[in-house]
Amino acid sequence: MNLKLTHKELVNIVSGDVGTFPDLPIDIIYYDTRLINTSRNGAFFALNGRRNGHDFLQKAYDKGIRSFVVSQEVELPNDATIIKVDDTLRALQQVAKHHRNQFSYPVLAITGSLGKTTIKEWLYFLLADEFNIIRSPKSFNSQIGVAMSLLEMTDQHDFAIIEADISHPNEMEYIEDMVSPTLGIYTGIGHFYADNFESQKVHAAEHLKLFKYTNITFALSEHKSELRRNKVNAELIDIEDWKTIDFSQLSYPNNRIIALHVANFLGVDKEELLKKVHHLPVLSNRMEVFEGQDNNLIINDSYNIDIDALEQALSYQFSSDERKDKIVVLDLSFVEEKRKQAILNVVNSYAPTQLFLIKDNKVPKELLEVKNSSILFKGSYRSRLKETVLLFKNRKHETWVEFDLKSIEHNILTFQKKLPKETKTLVMVKASSYGTGDVNIPHFLQQLGIDYLGVAYTDEGTTLRENGITLPILIMNTEIDAFEDIIRFQLEPSLFSVAQLEAFCKRLRQDKITDFPIHITVETGMNRLGFYPDELPELLEKLKTLPEVKVKSVYSHLADADNTDDNYSLMQIQRFKAMKKQIEEELNYPILFHILNSEGTSKFGKIAAFDMVRLGIGVFGYTSTAKKDELLPTIRWKTTISQIKTIQAGETVGYSRTFTAKQEMKIATLRIGYADGFRRSLSNGVGAVFINGVSCPVVGNVCMDMTMVDVSHTACRPGDEVEIIGENINIETFSKRLNTIPYEVMTSINKRVSRIYLR
Repeated sequence: MNLKLTHKELVNIVSGDVGTFPDLPIDIIYYDTRLINTSRNGAFFALNGRRNGHDFLQKAYDKGIRSFVVSQEVELPNDATIIKVDDTLRALQQVAKHHRNQFSYPVLAITGSLGKTTIKEWLYFLLADEFNIIRSPKSFNSQIGVAMSLLEMTDQHDFAIIEADISHPNEMEYIEDMVSPTLGIYTGIGHFYADNFESQKVHAAEHLKLFKYTNITFALSEHKSELRRNKVNAELIDIEDWKTIDFSQLSYPNNRIIALHVANFLGVDKEELLKKVHHLPVLSNRMEVFEGQDNNLIINDSYNIDIDALEQALSYQFSSDERKDKIVVLDLSFVEEKRKQAILNVVNSYAPTQLFLIKDNKVPKELLEVKNSSILFKGSYRSRLKETVLLFKNRKHETWVEFDLKSIEHNILTFQKKLPKETKTLVMVKASSYGTGDVNIPHFLQQLGIDYLGVAYTDEGTTLRENGITLPILIMNTEIDAFEDIIRFQLEPSLFSVAQLEAFCKRLRQDKITDFPIHITVETGMNRLGFYPDELPELLEKLKTLPEVKVKSVYSHLADADNTDDNYSLMQIQRFKAMKKQIEEELNYPILFHILNSEGTSKFGKIAAFDMVRLGIGVFGYTSTAKKDELLPTIRWKTTISQIKTIQAGETVGYSRTFTAKQEMKIATLRIGYADGFRRSLSNGVGAVFINGVSCPVVGNVCMDMTMVDVSHTACRPGDEVEIIGENINIETFSKRLNTIPYEVMTSINKRVSRIYLR
């Protein structure tokens, strides 16, 4: 971002109120203090979302910001420039609109609920040789995201692709005013339209407001009636026009056709497109984050080296506290000379600990000696940087599980939209974040601005503290012999008996500690841990006499929230309300109350959110109402083929010879077994995997480290990727084959299986 605005221009654009104008320009805009990592002249917009940006003004000031756009009275040091406006979000959008209007090149906007990001990335791939394109980073498509995307436009570009989405009525009018698209793509609305719209038709009409002034809007012919009803000037795409391509073995065929059609309209030769259609990038090739050798954290973004993608990768790296030293590795082999300096300027503005430039695929010795650092790899997809990244991988075992961080963020926001604005969010990260990893997911949650983390036992909390997690951490099952670590690491214990409370206070008195935060578990029907209603009087009297502690929250557990019959859960909520009233009458200070888990948040978020909710496996997209809520799956478990054999009729496979071939068949041996979490109960056809789009059943017994499958009906070779859980086999299906639930599947994936985090 390089806005080159004067303060006077900014004040005029936002119709702000300010005393004096400083001489310094404004080059970049921030709305999140976690993203402030450079020394460039920036302005901070205090947005009022689920968190009030005005609460973070001092933090922005401490990071070097001296210009602030606010909507309420604030106090900052005298050298701060404070610009007062009525609405900071609208002010940000006015700046984005002003910036967009400086450029006359085409702006193509994409909206709908069926594959916006996929189409955007494929269009970029198809048009990159014809245009210098600026596009929305990742899925920046919200009221804020669209504004920030537009602010990345420069006179070095000659085409823009902007992704837009809405969650409430009348939002699209603001986005349309900002973007003023010349071209449009409408992907259609899914069956499960957003909660805030009364019908699918109304939801579609709101999306189509984006295209009221476009020259042409592209859409599949199946959306003809929606476009005509909303008076949108459209060019309908006929699937038959691309019938020369066999889409049966390709993912998302409709999205491919839209991308191909629009690229052809914009001048790309159809024969050239027919060559490229089978090489459209797989969107899992997003930024990967995983643990590397020598305690390094590896951020692999070696798929493109656009300025906007580089900024996003650097912003992610420098906003994380996972490692103190930040190393950047660039391969500029396929970058034009005039762009190299611009790339280096962006990197240097973040002041990395070290910067390495890879030339002729030679890895500097000093890079191989790096330890305990965050290392970002950035290069063109044509470079061989991906091979260099493999040198830093922690595990060579070719079985891995991927976690989609953008889908996790989407799921959290989906839950939060069901809650009152002021409700806090606690995310449970017990059992290594449900098997996703000890610290990577908690760090991501900390970056998202989650209010609280929850763990089952103290040692899980100490691990988080030792790895840079500073959020409040609730310990659900407090052990008496863990009091030392709780105090040392500033963890917050949950207490469920008077004896336990007295023991903890006795330990606090040894260090003369007062007002230590504790949490009280109350029993409403789970019958596991907690104080029953008739035990509250004794507890409350005891708490009044104990200055060593202060109750931070009181909570209970829903026992039956996933049941279609809500009566038991509603009974528990009423019991909790009665206990809440009793506690508030006796303790005269603010206390957080919470009872809803993921299932409960989905069903009762509007009526029983209280002060906080506790999200668990729902963050990863797995609840009984996941489809209705449009939660996204976040996990893909994969392995590879080790060897392929042809066996004859009568030959047996595996230990105990439990499978006998009835005819000649091909058998593939996979690099996965029950030691990885692929259980032995999946033997002999109970389990199956997908290889190159074909279901391949397990034959014989699953071994400790290997599994054999029938590949007689699919073309494959050693090294090919194998889907255990993913697009074709979701975790619910996999769980049912094991006669268990997704919780157990996730927490049973062995730690030797590599974890990769996609952004």
